[in-house]
Amino acid sequence: MNLSREEVSNVEDRLLNATEVSLLIGSSLNSINNWYRFKRLNPDNEYAKILPDYVQDGSHQTRKWRQSDIGRLIEFKSKIPKGRNGILGCVTQKWNKNSAKHYRKDNVYEG
Repeated sequence: MNLSREEVSNVEDRLLNATEVSLLIGSSLNSINNWYRFKRLNPDNEYAKILPDYVQDGSHQTRKWRQSDIGRLIEFKSKIPKGRNGILGCVTQKWNKNSAKHYRKDNVYEG
């Protein structure tokens, strides 16, 4: 099937929702949410600058990415330091004070 240049550019700029993006790049929705939370908290970080902006029609609406931005998401995923030298700890390792009030000193849940 032969596509015109306009059709090819339309295919490249097709908008994908978060579920489609997560399947294409092989990461969970929670990971993608953590990446963008990191970007929001650290906008000047060199890794945060790799992440492409997403399109969102309004507050609490579906986030969508251009298909042409998938490569940048994969690049971010491959470059981000993981494990002991990871940089997402400020986002993923926060201690939740609200859940702690349900535990006594001997770590028994009081629900």
